[in-house]
Amino acid sequence: MKKYITAQRKLLLSFFQEHQDQQFSVEQIAEQLCRTEDISINISISSIYRNISDMVAEGCLQRFPVEGSRRFLYQYIGGSDCSRHLHLKCEKCGQIFHMDDQAMDSILAFAMSNNAFRINKQKTILYGSCRDCT
Repeated sequence: MKKYITAQRKLLLSFFQEHQDQQFSVEQIAEQLCRTEDISINISISSIYRNISDMVAEGCLQRFPVEGSRRFLYQYIGGSDCSRHLHLKCEKCGQIFHMDDQAMDSILAFAMSNNAFRINKQKTILYGSCRDCT
């Protein structure tokens, strides 16, 4: 059965598409959406949680745990090849990058040949410092 797309869902999807390279907590999303110019669409925290949960399950949002807490950040991946890449996350500024394809292929091949281990690219994040923060 096809899921009905509400005005709130469209608003949330539009928000994520406009901020593809950024991560947000549910609280940050709610705050940003309250500031939106289109105040004719009201969206509650529970509606945000429900829609985000569906969007994660559908594969258009990625959920990232916040270290040292029980919170999560969410990032739009629906319009990119995000599921095909390993991710690099800067511990200082929080920005997430896709690993270079050649380096990624080497790591994946190494894990498979030496350990017979297949890495789940969509769920893999390597932490460190980006060029701007180093």
